[in-house]
Amino acid sequence: MSTSTDPVYLRVLEDLRMRIREGTLEPGARVPSRNAIITRYGVGETAAKHALQVLASEGLIEARAGSGSYVRKALTARVLDHDRPAGPGSPFGLDGGGECAEPQTQPVMPPAHIARRLGLAPGVQATATRYLLTCDGDPVQLTTSYEPAGRAAGIVAAPPLAGRGIAERMRAVGIEVDQVLEELSVRPAMLAEAGALAIPAGAPVIVVERVHLAGDLAVAAADILTPAGRARLRYRFRAGPDAPAADPGQPG
Repeated sequence: MSTSTDPVYLRVLEDLRMRIREGTLEPGARVPSRNAIITRYGVGETAAKHALQVLASEGLIEARAGSGSYVRKALTARVLDHDRPAGPGSPFGLDGGGECAEPQTQPVMPPAHIARRLGLAPGVQATATRYLLTCDGDPVQLTTSYEPAGRAAGIVAAPPLAGRGIAERMRAVGIEVDQVLEELSVRPAMLAEAGALAIPAGAPVIVVERVHLAGDLAVAAADILTPAGRARLRYRFRAGPDAPAADPGQPG
């Protein structure tokens, strides 16, 4: 609930968002115009415009040239399972299948946050591979994986290991991955990401920042993006007496 100190547009945004999610404004229904919002809520043009922009960025409405804005049809969220045994080359996968576009691999100067995650000095190249997973034609996951050039040269896409998981490919050259760390967050999609995922620029995406470690050495890092609302990430953990013991230095 907004308070008197919140930006004015939040009052409009929260009401329209609630009406859409509760079904008062059904899919395909026309959203109040900017002038109608100004009259109904007693706000200025800037607040009305901003509220509509945020709803569009969240993927709740779509603008039609010369006609106005309309409620978008809600998409059924797909469940993406973490590290399926049947799909060792994919960080998350769909039980019902899904299609992965041909991976695109090229040498790049890694972004600063990836270079830090890999412990690379400035100017050191990495091999980047991009994967786009779709289901029924809808993009549900965009993954960009980075491996330091020279650290495991020649095994990124070489048969018969092409498409296999990082741990398996690293083991082939004597590097034993013994830990995978992941951090999850939510942020707005950048323009290129939004284009690949077929969502509005600025729409929220779930981001999994992953790094594969062999001891203290980072051998691979990846950014895994999933449109929020289009898919859910599902993790499965072993429990019981045979489950791996939790690190006592970490919350259980």
